[in-house]
Amino acid sequence: MTTLHAYPASPLTTLRRIARPMRAAGRRVATIVDRLVRPNQPLLPPAHLRIHYYNSWSVARFAQACDGARRELVSRGLQPHHRVLDIGSGPGNLAIGLLDYLRGGYDGVEIHAESVAWCQQAITTRYPAFRFHRPDLSNAAYNPDGRTPASTYRFPFDAGTFDVIFLGSVFTHLLPEDAENYVNEIARLLRPGGFCVASYFLLNDQTRAGVRDRRSFLSFEVQHPSGVCRLHDAARPEAAVAFEESFIRRVHDAAGLDITDIRRGGWWTGGRHDQDLLTTSKVAITGP
Repeated sequence: MTTLHAYPASPLTTLRRIARPMRAAGRRVATIVDRLVRPNQPLLPPAHLRIHYYNSWSVARFAQACDGARRELVSRGLQPHHRVLDIGSGPGNLAIGLLDYLRGGYDGVEIHAESVAWCQQAITTRYPAFRFHRPDLSNAAYNPDGRTPASTYRFPFDAGTFDVIFLGSVFTHLLPEDAENYVNEIARLLRPGGFCVASYFLLNDQTRAGVRDRRSFLSFEVQHPSGVCRLHDAARPEAAVAFEESFIRRVHDAAGLDITDIRRGGWWTGGRHDQDLLTTSKVAITGP
């Protein structure tokens, strides 16, 4: 799932369709200018991809994304010999952040075709242990023509393959059935003792009050029929999703994953892109 950090403000669908080609053209121009200014940076994604993910073509902003993702994992126990799965690998920010650190192997999964193609060409050709994959998953907001429902997708890896799994701004674009399937897949893919770090918009008494009082970074005014999440945009449900914390706890418990830490974000007070960060672990097998 795509790691997007730019959330639209729910304009009319017609206006959105008119504006989209204009934005795309502007991003392409930015890439042309960027290549002229920075011709010798092979591991810097094109400007239009940086804008697509971070609303900025700033090199410093991309470097911050690389360093931040690496820091989140290393601070929670990532070791150089671990094997990492990055779900929603985007333009390769975590991969690039780990190039001089990780020896155990890396797999990135991303639905944005151009990002995967760039990562394969720019990163994998130089660092073969860093691989990228593109499933054709359906997502009304980011891949509407996708053929495979996220609710039934099985990641193409054997059980117990990974020590660490990372999902940055992925569950924030999944609906309940999709999210539940992803949690079950994380439990299947983690080795005993492995851990997962994933970001969410979590709804509880405190954060729900911020949404109600319109202090939230995103509105989340639309109640999903399931009753376990709220949507920012009814016309594009997966554009941004906030889950009831009780639902997320219940799904992890059913999958056999322990929630070991929740770092509370400030999104519900107006903090831009400051999501809640959940760390979960798969219980190690003990005894004979």
